[in-house]
This record gives sequence, structure tokens and C-alpha cells, in this order.
Amino acid sequence: MRFKILGPLLVEHEGQELHLGGSLQRVVMAMLLLEANRVVPLERMIEAAWGENPPDTARNQVQIRISQLRRVLRDTAQPYQTLITRSPGYLVKVEPARLDLAEFDDLITRARGEEPERAARTLRAALALWRGPALSDVDSDLIRPMVHDLEERRLLAHEQCVELELGLGRHLELVGELRRLVEAHPLCERPHNHLMLALYRSGRQAEALDAFRAYREMLLDTLGLEPSDELRRLELAILNQEDELDRPAPPARLTPVPRQLPPMISTLAGRSAELTRLTGMLAGSGQDGPLPMAAVVGRAGVGKTELAVHAAHELSSHYPDGQLYVDLRDGQTEATDVLSMFLRALGVSAIPRSAEERGALFRSTVAGRRLLVLLDNAGSFEQIWPLLPGGAPCGVLVTGRERPIGMAEHWVVRLEVLDDAGSVRLLMGDVGERRAAAEPDALRRLAAQCGGLPLALRIAGARLAVRPQWTIETLVGLLSDSRTMLDVLSHGDLEVRASLEVSYRGLSARARTLFRRIGLVDSPQTTAWMAGALLDGDAERALDELVGASLLTVRGGHYAIHDLVRAFAGERAQTEERREQRLAALERACSAFVRLSERAHERYYGGHFTLLRGKAGPGPFAPTLADALIGDDPLTWLDGERATLLALVRQAAAHGLDELCWSIAMTAITLFETHGYFDEWRAVSELALKACREAGNIRGEGAMVYSLSSLAVFQQRYGEAHPMLTEALDLFDEIGETHGRALALRNMAMVERMRGDVAAARDRYEQALPLLRAVGDRAAEAHALVNLAVIHLERGTLDEGGPMLEQALEIFREEGVPRGEAQALNSIGRLALLRGEGRRALEAFEAASVIVRDVRDRIGEAYVMQGIAEARIALGQPDQAKGTLAAALDLAERLGERLIAGRIRLNLGLLMMEGGERAAESHLQEAYALFEEIGAEPWRAKAAEALARAR
Repeated sequence: MRFKILGPLLVEHEGQELHLGGSLQRVVMAMLLLEANRVVPLERMIEAAWGENPPDTARNQVQIRISQLRRVLRDTAQPYQTLITRSPGYLVKVEPARLDLAEFDDLITRARGEEPERAARTLRAALALWRGPALSDVDSDLIRPMVHDLEERRLLAHEQCVELELGLGRHLELVGELRRLVEAHPLCERPHNHLMLALYRSGRQAEALDAFRAYREMLLDTLGLEPSDELRRLELAILNQEDELDRPAPPARLTPVPRQLPPMISTLAGRSAELTRLTGMLAGSGQDGPLPMAAVVGRAGVGKTELAVHAAHELSSHYPDGQLYVDLRDGQTEATDVLSMFLRALGVSAIPRSAEERGALFRSTVAGRRLLVLLDNAGSFEQIWPLLPGGAPCGVLVTGRERPIGMAEHWVVRLEVLDDAGSVRLLMGDVGERRAAAEPDALRRLAAQCGGLPLALRIAGARLAVRPQWTIETLVGLLSDSRTMLDVLSHGDLEVRASLEVSYRGLSARARTLFRRIGLVDSPQTTAWMAGALLDGDAERALDELVGASLLTVRGGHYAIHDLVRAFAGERAQTEERREQRLAALERACSAFVRLSERAHERYYGGHFTLLRGKAGPGPFAPTLADALIGDDPLTWLDGERATLLALVRQAAAHGLDELCWSIAMTAITLFETHGYFDEWRAVSELALKACREAGNIRGEGAMVYSLSSLAVFQQRYGEAHPMLTEALDLFDEIGETHGRALALRNMAMVERMRGDVAAARDRYEQALPLLRAVGDRAAEAHALVNLAVIHLERGTLDEGGPMLEQALEIFREEGVPRGEAQALNSIGRLALLRGEGRRALEAFEAASVIVRDVRDRIGEAYVMQGIAEARIALGQPDQAKGTLAAALDLAERLGERLIAGRIRLNLGLLMMEGGERAAESHLQEAYALFEEIGAEPWRAKAAEALARAR
């Protein structure tokens, strides 16, 4: 069975078209397919069929059409499993592969993660699904704007596909297609831009200029407007036959489309009016104008998040550029952290440090995009203000206890507790109609005891659902036994605590213990291995019990716990567990995490290289079990445990577990470095440093000062790194810590070299090498050898540097450290350049390029691309070199890597200076400014010398 709406409405079975019936049935089926796998309220289908003036028999007529559609499906599928009745309406249940719209969306999303060549093919496959205008044979005022949105998505995909193919040099094949596209969309500027470019690159300059003039005249006649500045610049470039137009720019990956909405895990009960109002507020935003914004407000547990998530899913087709979601935890989450998460989801790698810069970059990134932002559990308006886009066509949905200051009341949906009927319907959905029908009076009393609060109702329903041996009266009796239950259900947040108390008392003793200790960790998620550590034994049955009680929710490989539930669990831990029990549980959890994260580091580096290890207690995991938990990609696993990592550092610091605190922080450095989590790197290191200083833990103090110095070096803040490294060396010397001293000397050498003191840098490396050999840190030894060799290369003593590089390369390969191997190959390529061996240099750089892409080392990729460009220059291929340098510069600037960005600009400036290009001086000035900003003295001097020659 296949359903098709990208063209005339069509349902096929085994290649044969099914006859759906008259126009009314087609409207009903179209509406269901546009909202596939989501409930379409009966009132919404009535509106789609008759608009604002339905007949009195409208409900009955829709029900008849549903029955007729089921008859059509009867011989080809299981009609009642495909077209499902579900309050307050109906839904079509269809696998994504059987609906052309879902297949189209899947292909578009897939293309955004692919390389340009493959992305273009994927987009072509998506466009091929269209058989004409969407739902061209369905007439409905309600459906018409939804179809318009689909056509906009089709046009956007077509434009992106053409842009990729132009970048791949396929201009000759695109001319005819682009002429048809501009004819179909005469007012859309982007296709005209692409047509002009394709014509010019096909050697048809006059036609390209004619295309511009025709578009300009049409715009003036139709709208009285001039083409954009961008199109006028393109016309001028074509007129002047600028060289850059002949060389297609390397096509970039498509912008990611985030789909961050939490799943809809239950049917929304008793909120159909609120849902309709909420979606209506945000469904009709224009291309520009004020920011459409709606808020759902109400007290804790009233169902704000559930309503907002359902509304956001219904609105997703109106916001095809993505949906962002964050739980602001009632003001506890910092806006700067949220902006960092949002920017990364949107494909931005170089995250500014200040909140103001992040906010400005976020608004610039989302400008003009149809993007929905869901800000859940917001605190003050000051917290959400930095997270708002600048205006339409974005939309924002906020949930919180109070109306955001400045938001008009008509944009607010206030949620109260459910009425009696809504409460009973919600409970019936959880316990089942047969059970509810057997005890209707008890069901009504239970609904009344829960006070209409959805959270309490969900918990009560879940308790009954997982205990079929209980009657409803059993739970009513449990609630009645609590002296405070009825009072608490009507007083503020206590209502949630009291409802949770019912669930908690129904747990087994072991499940209650696990629940308390999960609250002790205070992380928004937990895992089976963490639960085992907290219980000091098998936790599978206890976890299942907590999930069955709706105290935990399964999300992927983790168990999520709501903030309110976690707070209640923490209170129970403080009340019911002795201090020594709490400390022992935390210590086991921290030790387990250290062992797993150390194993992840060992897997990533091929050993415990470059890692100072603390004296954590014995972990419960043998290497084989740890490997099974970590999976194929150690860093992906560690990234998935980031919330737990941060929570454990906080708890270890708060409970005086300083050794475990710094050990966890140290094992996370590779994750922070690779993924650019610099704010978290600083936060956990400073927290662990404070804990170690208070405890008099000199080794841990030295390790955390070293960690902060590594962060400063990585961010090219060499002036800040130097005193930190001096302090770390003093601390390590005080206790005779050889490994720490060796690593600090290695970092100090890097800083000295960047500051221009090459002799001091060489001395530091030569001091570090025997220490690294003594402790067996071969990866750090090889890294030091590479850097010492680079000093020899810069001083011209190539015969001394060459053997060091070969030795380092051999070590990296023996120990299985691919990033190090790429660094060594990169330096071997530079040695070959200095010897005038351009071909050998290119081979070394290209070998390094394969490695950095395999391990997703984006920073290393920028360095290697620069090396490839220098090899191309040496081989007399300046045009190819310039293209590679441009791509490398784009990557470096997106990553925020100022040193390599400066070096690339220096290359570009020198190359352009040789060709007599005016842009040379601009690149050299930018390079000089970057080197001066980060204190890279040798490179600043080179840029200054080049600038003097350019002038």
C-alpha cells in the first residue's frame, strides 16, 4: 500500500490505483495524510470539508466517509489498523516509506548530512517523487495553505539541488531546467540568479545579461521593485567577465535541519480546544514581520509540556527548516549554554564566548528560515529573551508557570486542571475501557482525588496499568490512607509531591532505593550501568519497575527523569538514607564513570596516553563489558553521557569526593576538545580545582590547573596559559609527579614557541622527552617529537628534524593513534616542501587528509588542506592552490581557529601578491591582526615582512 499526495491524491495497492470516492472523501483522506500518524480532530476535518459554514449533519457525514474509506482499504490492508479512531478524531497510521511526503522529507534530511555529490543525487531523488502540484485534485480552503507550504519546500529543495550542481560544474545541463523553473516561479530571485550563472559559464554572456534585464523589467512592471543588490552584483560581474565566475565555488554541505522535538508518547486528552487555539496562533506566520510567539502557562504538573509538544508536532509542516527544543528547567539553564546547543544544531562550529555574541549569531543564522523554537519550562522573561529569533518567519512556543513579561494576553493559553470528564477520559486511556467500565464509580473518585492534575492522573493510571491484579478501588484506598493527600492535591506544587508519594510507596524496596539514589546523582538521565553502580548490583528489574510507574521514561539508551520527579527523589534520599550510604552510592557511581570514561579514552588513543589518572576506587567493569557498553565510537558514547558527567562532577565536589571529581573532569578533556565544549571544559575544571584546593589534594590541583592551561592553549590564549603552566609545574614538582610535569613541559614548549622564544621551547621539549619515556606515555612522547622536529624545520636543521618525524610516525602507528599519525604526516609534508620535493609533500598531506576525515578531526583537516595548497604552489598549480586555500579558510573560520586562519590568509596574500592582485594586502593585514591578537610572534613577524613587501 502506498499513499501519494505530491501530485493528485493517489492510493495504490500492488501498483493498482484505488478508487477513493467523491470529493468529500478525498478531502478527508488528504487531511489525514497531511497529518499522517497524528490525530486529526473531527472538527478540523469538518472545517477542511465545509469551511466556516458546515451543515448540521457534518459530523455524521465525516463518520460515513471514514467508513467508506475503510471499505476501500478492506481488501488491501487491515482497515481498522490503518485508519484509526482515536479521540478527538481519527488518524492514518502509515510507515514513512509508504507515504511520498514522508519519503520526500526523509531524503531532504538525509541530503543535509551528505557530501555535495551525494547530496545532489539525494535531492534529485526527492524531487522525482513529485508528480505535479501537491493535492491538485483536492479543493479545500483549509488544505490550500498547507499545500502552499509543501510547494515552498519543493522549490527550496529544487534551489538547493541546482546550487549544489552548479558548484559541481554542471551548468550546461542546467540551463533548460532553470528556464522552466523561472517560468514557473517568475518572482523568485534565486532561480534567476542560478540561470544567469549557468548561462555565463556555458559561454552565453549576452543571454545571461538578457535574463537579468528581463527579470528586472518584470519586477518593475509587476511590483515596482528593483532586483536585490546580490543580483545586481552578479550582473556587473558578468558584464566585467570576472574570473571568479568561471570557477565554481566548492559546494558546501546543506544547512542542517534540526528535529529536536520530544516524542509524543501519549494521546492528548481533554485539551482539543487549547490545541486548536495554540496551533492557530503559530500556523499562519508570514515571511516577515513581528515574531509570532505563543505561551502555555500554568502550575506544575498541569500538562504544559505535553500540550506544547503536541502543538509543535502539528506545526512541524509549517516550519520545514526545523524545530529546536530545550528544557530551561524553570530558569536553571543558562541562556549562553542553550545558544551554544542551538548554534551547534544549526551547523555552526565556531561559538563565540559572550552571551551577546552568541545571541546575535543565533538571530543571524535563523533569519529568513521557517524555524520553530520550543522553550520548555521557562523561568523569567530575561532568560528567554536572548533565545528569541529576530522575527518572522520563525515562531516561538514557550511554556512556563507565568506569562512572559511583555507578551500580550491574547497570545497566552492558560491551562487549568482538567474537568471531571477530561480527567476520566485521561484515566480511561491508561487503564483501558474494559477495566474502567467495571468500576465507573471508583474511576470517578480516583479522578477527583487527583484533582484534575494531568501529572497525578498519569501516575495513577500508570500504577494501575502495570498492576492488573489491582482494582481501581485499591488505588483509591491508597490515596485515602494518606492523611495529607487530599489537602496536598489542592495546594501548589505539593500536589505533585503527594502524587509521587503514591507511586513511590507502591514500589518494591529495591526500586525505592534506586529511585532515591538516582535523585542523589541529580542528572536528568541515567543508564542501566549507572543504576547498577548505585544499587551495587543488578538493577534491571528495579528500572523496569520505575518505568512502569512513570517515574522514568525510556529515551534511546537512557532513562530520563523529570525535574520535579528528580527533586522528589533527592528529598527522599536526604530523608531516608544515612550520610555514609549516600556517600558510598555516589562513590560507586563516580568510580564506575571514571572506569568507563578511561576505557573510552584508551580506545580512542590506543592507551592511557596524555591522561593523568586519579586514584578512583575499583570500577565494576572488565574491559570487555566496558567495550560493550561504550560501543563502536568511544567519543559518541561519552558525548551521550555528558549530562551525567557534569552532574557527577557537581555532586563529587559537593560531597568532598575530590579525587573522583578531578578524575572525571580529566577524562572528559578529549570530548571537550574534539567537540568544542569549551564552556563545560572550563566549568568542570574550575569546580574540580576548587574541590582539590579545599581538600589539600596537590596532585588533583596540579592536574586541573594543567587542564585549564590546555584549554587556554587550545583557544590560542597563550598569554593566559603561561602562568597557569608555571603554577602546574610548581605543584607537580612539590610532590614529585613525573607524568604531570612532563605534560606541563610539553604544553609550556608550545606556548614558548608561539611567543617566539624558540630556544626555550626546544629546551622544554628536551626536558619533557625523557620524562615521557620514563612513564611510558608514548603518544605524548611522539607528539613532543613532532613539535621538536618542527622547531628544527623552522631553524633550517632539516637533517635533525627528519629522523624525529619518522620516529614519531612509527610510534603513532604502533600505538594506534590516528590523529597523531596525521600530525606527523603533516609535518613530514612540510619537511618535503623545505627540501623542494613538492610531489612527496603532496603525497604526505593527502595521506594525512584521509586520516583526519576518518576521525572527524575538523581542525586537523584545515591544517592539512593548507599543506595541500602549499604543495600545489610548489608544483606550479596556483589556481588549484587558491581554491583549496579558500575552502580551508572557510573551514578554519567556522571552527574559530585563529592560528590556522591567519596562516591561510598569509598564504593567500603571498599568492595574490605574486599575481599582482589587489586583494593581497587585505589578506596580509587580516593575517597580521590574527597573529597579533593571539600572541603568535613568529607568525606575526612573517606577516609584517610580507606586508612591507606588498606596500
